[in-house]
Amino acid sequence: MGRYPDGPTPCLKDAACQVRITSMRDTGPIVIFSFWGAVIFSCGAFMLWKWNRSYQFPIKPILIQEKSSSGVYEDDTVSSDPEGVSKRTSQTEEVHVELEGDREFLITGFTWTYFGEFCYFLSCLVSLHWIALYVLILVDTYNKCEVGGIDNLCFFGNNVIFGTYELNSKVFFVVWWLSTFWFTAWVLNKGRVHNFFRVPCDLSRATVVYVWAKDQREVLSINVFFLVRVLQRVKNTLIPAETRGHFEIIDISSTSLGQRYFFLRGQRYLVNGEELQRAFLNIGTRYSDFFQVATGLTSKEAESRLEKVGFNEIPFKPETLMFIVVDELFSLFHVYQLVIYMLQFWNSYLFVASLMICIVLLSASVTIYSRRRSQLAIAKVTEYVTETLVLRDGEWTILPSRKLVPGDLVKIRSDWLLPCDLLIIKGFCVCNESALTGEAMPVQKYMASNNLERYRLEGHGSRHTLFSGTTVLQAGNQRQDDVLAIVTSTGMATSKGELLASILYPEKMLFKYDEELPIVVLMLLAYGIICFIISIFFQTHTGAQSYWVTKWIYCMAILNQIISPLLPVALEVGQLHAVERLKVRGIFCLNPKRIAIAGKIRVFCFDKTGTLTNEGLDFIGAQSVVRSNNFGPAFGPLKTPANGDDIEPSTLHGLATCHAVTKFGDRFVGNQVEVMMFSSVGWELVENANEAPCVRSVSGKELRIVKRNEFDHARTTMSVVVQDKEGLLQVYCKGSFEKIRELSAPHSLPTNYMHTARQHALDGCYVLGLGYRNLGSDCNLERVEKLSRDDLEKDLEFVALILFRNELKPDSRNAIETLKAGEVRPVMVTGDNAQCGHYIAKQCMMVAPDVRVLLGDIDTDGSVSWRPMSVEQEGYNTRPLSTEELLRDHTKGLEAGLQELAVTGRAFTVLRRSEAMERLLYFTRIYARFTPADKVLVANMHRDCGLIVGMCGDGGNDCGALRTAHAGIALSEAEASVVSPFTSQDKSVASVVELLREGRGALHTSFACYKFLITYGLMFSILKLCAYWYGIILCQMDYIFIDGVAVLSLGYAMTLSYPEDKLAKVRPTSSLLGPQNVASVVGVWVINLLYLIGALGFMVSHTDYVKWPAVYSHGASWWTLGDNWESTVIFFVMYFQFITSAFVFTFGSVFRKNVFKNWFLVGSYGGLLVFMSALLLLSHSGFTSLWHVASEQFNKMNSNSPVWIAYQAHGGSPSSAMPFKFRFQLWWLIMTNLVVIIVWQKIFAEGPVAKAFANRFPSQRQKFCI
Repeated sequence: MGRYPDGPTPCLKDAACQVRITSMRDTGPIVIFSFWGAVIFSCGAFMLWKWNRSYQFPIKPILIQEKSSSGVYEDDTVSSDPEGVSKRTSQTEEVHVELEGDREFLITGFTWTYFGEFCYFLSCLVSLHWIALYVLILVDTYNKCEVGGIDNLCFFGNNVIFGTYELNSKVFFVVWWLSTFWFTAWVLNKGRVHNFFRVPCDLSRATVVYVWAKDQREVLSINVFFLVRVLQRVKNTLIPAETRGHFEIIDISSTSLGQRYFFLRGQRYLVNGEELQRAFLNIGTRYSDFFQVATGLTSKEAESRLEKVGFNEIPFKPETLMFIVVDELFSLFHVYQLVIYMLQFWNSYLFVASLMICIVLLSASVTIYSRRRSQLAIAKVTEYVTETLVLRDGEWTILPSRKLVPGDLVKIRSDWLLPCDLLIIKGFCVCNESALTGEAMPVQKYMASNNLERYRLEGHGSRHTLFSGTTVLQAGNQRQDDVLAIVTSTGMATSKGELLASILYPEKMLFKYDEELPIVVLMLLAYGIICFIISIFFQTHTGAQSYWVTKWIYCMAILNQIISPLLPVALEVGQLHAVERLKVRGIFCLNPKRIAIAGKIRVFCFDKTGTLTNEGLDFIGAQSVVRSNNFGPAFGPLKTPANGDDIEPSTLHGLATCHAVTKFGDRFVGNQVEVMMFSSVGWELVENANEAPCVRSVSGKELRIVKRNEFDHARTTMSVVVQDKEGLLQVYCKGSFEKIRELSAPHSLPTNYMHTARQHALDGCYVLGLGYRNLGSDCNLERVEKLSRDDLEKDLEFVALILFRNELKPDSRNAIETLKAGEVRPVMVTGDNAQCGHYIAKQCMMVAPDVRVLLGDIDTDGSVSWRPMSVEQEGYNTRPLSTEELLRDHTKGLEAGLQELAVTGRAFTVLRRSEAMERLLYFTRIYARFTPADKVLVANMHRDCGLIVGMCGDGGNDCGALRTAHAGIALSEAEASVVSPFTSQDKSVASVVELLREGRGALHTSFACYKFLITYGLMFSILKLCAYWYGIILCQMDYIFIDGVAVLSLGYAMTLSYPEDKLAKVRPTSSLLGPQNVASVVGVWVINLLYLIGALGFMVSHTDYVKWPAVYSHGASWWTLGDNWESTVIFFVMYFQFITSAFVFTFGSVFRKNVFKNWFLVGSYGGLLVFMSALLLLSHSGFTSLWHVASEQFNKMNSNSPVWIAYQAHGGSPSSAMPFKFRFQLWWLIMTNLVVIIVWQKIFAEGPVAKAFANRFPSQRQKFCI
């Protein structure tokens, strides 16, 4: 056996071989054609029948109008038409389903028929039959092929089925085009194909529902490339925005009792006849309603409710690995790759095509792994079943938690992870809510009062609610204490379920590169079509003996090389490594795509207490009021109980009682402010079952807390009613000093009340006011229970200011300075007062020392006025400024950063109504006295302005804002909190810096991989065109080293670069078509092209060069077309260009560490550089012949090459091998090529020239002071 294959003998020339198919009129083709006809006839008949049926019995979508809180109630009846129940509209009316406030769905029922299922079965057979035909063609192509070395790897067979190469190629051509159209249509309608063979029907007979939803997505860039706008206009013209959406086909299931239902976005919907109902049980709206049903359920009641709401579980199951694999591989891009590589499989590239398929599978496996890992992480949070002690049929029964239903009476135990939301009706608990809120401090939960007050989960109702996913640390004071609670919601209706919904069904965010990627693909496709046309001309020009199908396949190969199979992974792979690095630093991520988004953040919002400052506050003392008949109330000195100071009795009693502290073992738990306050007085907390708690001093003074109103964010107060031993009842109320001022009688307030309180706040104190009221001897406990909170918290006597010190975390200042140095604007959004926020902002350098801060607050007339915050600054202008005056006279100072703004929550509300807040947003640094809802509004306002915004908080009242921001990071001990996409266990704001570092590095890495693959495609197209011009094809080992070694090893190594230690003043571009990326790719491509032209010219001018005689070659026998100088020059020049492109695109710029710190890349690049240099310069040997290096004399007497043999037979003379001198000169030319590429990338594309260009033509974006 020689170097090249010389067999097998074609079947037509072998007497012992019989050709199976010689004509399209043979039995085999007739069977195939008959099958096609049967499929076309059957599907066509079904379409006509389905159309006629739909015409006679039209079915329109169902009308459902729901609010997020609506559902199925216990008293629902068909005739009452309650909210959440659907009705069939008139047959001519199309309607919408309105869910979750702003979501719209169209729902239609479908059912199966025997005819439709038969047609669907035929369609599946068609897909399988294409694969069978490919196998048949490949068997014919490779039957009895030879395997004898790298140049004889099963290149052709004996054509035992079709007899000739020509007939085989024609069959392949037809099958390839038909199967390509078939699989493309199938993939574009993936998920809808089966439903196409179902018929629409009433819901009462439906087996599935077809749900259509309008696309809702956020575009994370307002400055888009003009071609994107053109594409958007074309898209809007062809497919109007209101008709663009996504669909879901959902099976209708049935319970054991026949209740039909389906899940939509995690919510359970009941199908009752032609009606839809959202499965939800409303146990009550007032606290008294829950106490009325606190007798437990019967088994029959529980079973009935279970039929409606379903099992108590999050209806999320990770997709099976097989489903993920099929779903990922059966995508449009991978089907495109498959049909392209089928060309190579047929065209004698069996082993190279197998290698390329492996690369495709490898790239797909990265996506599959990421998707699978994310789902398992979510499943870890959602999956939970525990045993529960439930009162059923009057007896306490142990049941699995998945069988709980709303209304069940449950006995709470200590050290228990809660499976549902519950309302405590007896006893109290201490809970750890870090898994749900991110806040690690234990919190007290106590029984609700049996009154007519409305139960609201938000606000003070949360103090009585045990949330699903949180842990009960302690139930009651003693083991024998019974703590009872009513199940209020289960499954996705729980607070945990609602949080998980934002993870399971996230808002789709379109990055700038997501919008530009179709433009890039279209541009590459247009370039590929041009190359396709040119390649046809080049192949004709050489005079090679090629069949038309062979020429067509070579042209199609260019399209395959231009669009790399790794391209979809290139924009994601950097994020996967960033996830692992963040995990090592204690930062966990549930949504890897948010990492790249974090790389573009321009504004980062911070909570103050527990985030910028320490979690605990140090109690400084109380400054009580001293009353004098002559001078009125005045502030006395600051006193601290721990120092033995003699504190006024009313102040001491307020400190001892006005709190919600409880005991967990030997430690106090509750709000840390209250824990520190109570601990300082040295009193004892006595808690007994079925008794109101009391506090007792060392001297025996005892006060019993008979009623407590928990802290309310909206009111900013909390209060208690206490009773002394004589039975006298008193009210103590504490809260923000502004609110206590409103609630206190004017005569009890010192004249300098606000000045003193603000001065303490400006000095960094957390300031609360304390008020007191004696209810009188005629008031009793029964009357107290009837008094509303408003009645209790009024006409107070001001008692004292309570002061705490809120110290900055050691690393907060450095983190804020790093962010500002990285051109990220930090802002503070806090529930604390503006003065304390101002102090912390100054301490952490969020506000520069010499910057004047103006505070916007509400005046008595309801308007917003602006005043200097610090006492020193008040001398500038004692008269407050209106908002109009601020915008008119101080805009320049605000834009220059000489002045900044702080705004209170009340002023923010007024400014939003007048739209003035939009103009002041970029100048506002401190948002004070903000409720959780206000914090969400701040994040949304920044998003609406087109800014990428982050949020950092410790959970609790930050949850909404953490989920609203593009990248929220919760400082929590939980490994995977559902509060936000990111969770930091070290509870330091330095985690924000780490996230931004990794985000910028990951984004830059993704774009480096993208540029490498684009350059790879562009250069490979040039390689193909050059080969077609000369009539050559590189040998198989060359392709293996290009695709299998260079792309895989260097492509992977590029992703291993670490982010830079410091944040640069710029962010990486997110535009595929931005000038930096275009200059980088086009510049490298043009330089490489010029050097390739120079190398080929140098080759042609050499005296020993003999042009490859392509006229004597046969295009189908490509393995014989690499024995020439042209192949050697083109391969070595371009291979060095390939690997150097990967090297230069990994330059760190300012976002990643220096390329030389990426040891794997440097080692791979250096190793390939040395190896390929040696391969080019070494003398001919068996080793170099594997690559067909021209150091071998191909055109010699008795040559192995059939082309050179034919050349000599037609009068050509032998020629010498490529001399060492030429190869050495060629190597030096290649080295200068590499140096020029490096200089271009380092100086022009990413260096000083690029920076000067960016400064000369800055991007159009919002400008504000950092």
